[in-house]
Amino acid sequence: MVDPDEVSPRAGFASPARCAVGDQAAGLRRLFGARAPQVIAFVSGRESCGRTTLLVRTAAALASAGHGVVIIDENPGPDNVLATFGMTSRYDLLDMVEGRRSAQQIMLPAAPLVHAVAASRFAAEPLHLDAASSECLNTGLRQMQRDAAFVLIDCAARRGGHISSLALTARHIAVVVAAQGSAITHAYALIKRLAREQQRDGFQVVITRARSEDEAQGIFGNLRNTAREHLGVRLDYLGGSRAPLTDHLADALQSRLPIGEGEVDGGGFRPFEAWQAPRRSVPGHAPKRLESVV
Repeated sequence: MVDPDEVSPRAGFASPARCAVGDQAAGLRRLFGARAPQVIAFVSGRESCGRTTLLVRTAAALASAGHGVVIIDENPGPDNVLATFGMTSRYDLLDMVEGRRSAQQIMLPAAPLVHAVAASRFAAEPLHLDAASSECLNTGLRQMQRDAAFVLIDCAARRGGHISSLALTARHIAVVVAAQGSAITHAYALIKRLAREQQRDGFQVVITRARSEDEAQGIFGNLRNTAREHLGVRLDYLGGSRAPLTDHLADALQSRLPIGEGEVDGGGFRPFEAWQAPRRSVPGHAPKRLESVV
């Protein structure tokens, strides 16, 4: 087990000195108009879509290009991000929120320029945070971004197809869709739920396990047209990974993500307080048939 209290600073690890550098970096971003770290929640309507493998490969490619990356791992299973790096963690994001550990103490150095944060207990807990805990969470998330160009959240699928409150704070939500009929249907259902309950009007889409780029583009085109017609939602193609998973999304994350207003000053997370409670679905809408998506 990797104990953050015993890990000595090394390349990519946020030591106190690096935290001071991070504060300076944030100031330089504001001064020269550079964008803040991009935060992307990778979600899927069902498991077994290759999401975790793709995310780890993407993090490695971004780090190889010189970008600091933080991966927040919501999955408790044996094949999660931490296990991929050969790590386990004593602490969880929940320990930071409840004041037992600092942001620096729960960030584990997984590889040069890559840190991993366990968040399975946080994602599983029904959250009823008071103002102090919410501010602690927001402060900790800002601290995690100090040396990071990208924060990638590997989101666990929750009962009923919901995603965690943390994922809802991400500026960008990337829906990972395996090239299979049931996976496409589940992905559309997830997009519909997020659009109606959270008033999200735009998503990134990643197609995995397609046999060719043409197949991936065809699946995305059908999904995009259906979402636009029935939900009034915009879908953008972030990328694809053919079977077996050998590709990554590093180039797409650097060039295709839109920059939202306030990202330079506010960072890549939305304030947590505004996104805890899911909104109810709009009444009177009959469910749409999903067959046209596939």
